[in-house]
Amino acid sequence: MNLAGGATAAVQRTRGTGGDGSGKALQAVLDEAVREGAPGALAQSRTPHRTLNLSSGVADLVTRRPPRADMKFRIASITKTFVATVILQLVAERRLRLDDTVAEVIPGVVEGNGYQPDKITMRMLLDHTSGVADYTQNPRIEEIAISDPRHDFTLRELAEAGLEYPPDFPPGTSWRYSDTDYALLGMVIQSVTGRTYVHEITKRIIRPLHLRSTYFPGTNPRIRGPHLNGYTPVQEGDPTRLRDTTEVNTTFARASGDLISTVGDLDRFDSALLAGRLLPGRLLRAMLRPVPGSQPYPGSDMFRYGLGTVIATTPCGVKVYGNGGTLDGWETWMGATRGGRHAMSFVFTTDAVNQVQLTTQAVIAEYCPDAAAGTQAHAAP
Repeated sequence: MNLAGGATAAVQRTRGTGGDGSGKALQAVLDEAVREGAPGALAQSRTPHRTLNLSSGVADLVTRRPPRADMKFRIASITKTFVATVILQLVAERRLRLDDTVAEVIPGVVEGNGYQPDKITMRMLLDHTSGVADYTQNPRIEEIAISDPRHDFTLRELAEAGLEYPPDFPPGTSWRYSDTDYALLGMVIQSVTGRTYVHEITKRIIRPLHLRSTYFPGTNPRIRGPHLNGYTPVQEGDPTRLRDTTEVNTTFARASGDLISTVGDLDRFDSALLAGRLLPGRLLRAMLRPVPGSQPYPGSDMFRYGLGTVIATTPCGVKVYGNGGTLDGWETWMGATRGGRHAMSFVFTTDAVNQVQLTTQAVIAEYCPDAAAGTQAHAAP
């Protein structure tokens, strides 16, 4: 096992032996991710009393150096929680309302093809009940990204790629995850503030919270400074043959999955959010209210979706609020309890492992260690 040194002075460096916050149960999940094919796995658990960094495997397959807590990675859809926070801040400032429609805020963007722009609200975009089709199903986006790796996708270009498809359902009548919702919310931020979502998130969240390792890379394919490498299967479903996907222009994921960060920065952000430092109470409660029938992790009933957040209800009754993400080469998670006193973030450096199963196991291991220990004992030969 590799225990990475963190950026704070209060880093616990020894491995404990029980389900007492020592990290044994969570370490077992990281080790399982590596057994399933992830080159590396890294997590940070944080409470007011200690910061615990755990890792397994390697940071990259060339140098085979151990993962460290200060290493950056692509956080994928955890980006959505940053976007949602800024949208709700604009609501708090009375510059926007959750019931405002796309027809009112970004007129002329959502139209035709069966869409009802006067019925699609900001709330529906935030919680994925808008019915707007997901642009990631449009093969044109991938074709452009492959043929022109330097192409700078715009939010409108991404939104229009989704709107080429008819609605999945009438607004507000069902739930389906759609990256197009967040491309549209990125446009909303610019329409309301006159500045990009990158500018507003940096000004409102990244700088005030001193998230020094968190940034938007734009078209730059490289991750600056110490970082983990991400890997995706050469052939889908085969984790034994991987290609390095670390260097990539992620403008194809603008406002839905383009941030770079570290486990420490994610813990700090989620703790601040859950402690009420970024939003007034009424809007934080709205953000954390689960949508009935939502299923952000297909096949698992432990997770529900709120406004740009994932809510996990653990078997021991602890509720955890955060988000998770998948990108070629990465599977990520960020979560914390109400009040932000207990946070845990992780990254697996491939998208070839079972995200739903391992995320479920990691959350239970962190917040219900006795239950996790019992499950592991039962499963042992």
